[in-house]
Amino acid sequence: MEGFEFCYVDTLDHTVVTMTPEGRVESRIKKDKQKEGDTKDHATARVISRLGLEGWELVNGIGDVRPVFFFQRKVRS
Repeated sequence: MEGFEFCYVDTLDHTVVTMTPEGRVESRIKKDKQKEGDTKDHATARVISRLGLEGWELVNGIGDVRPVFFFQRKVRS
């Protein structure tokens, strides 16, 4: 059977939250200390790009003050 897994990126808190059958997994987005002038916003943009490369599809983005981007990808059980 084919299903979906879901995650979202909170650009204000700089977090990625993934919903798994085991529960909610939250990870903080950190800037790259080796990149001069890097910011958390740049790091968040890199994470969003990486999600696309990992097969996550952007399904919704909401918020003007607190932009949150929702992703899904197919999984096989």
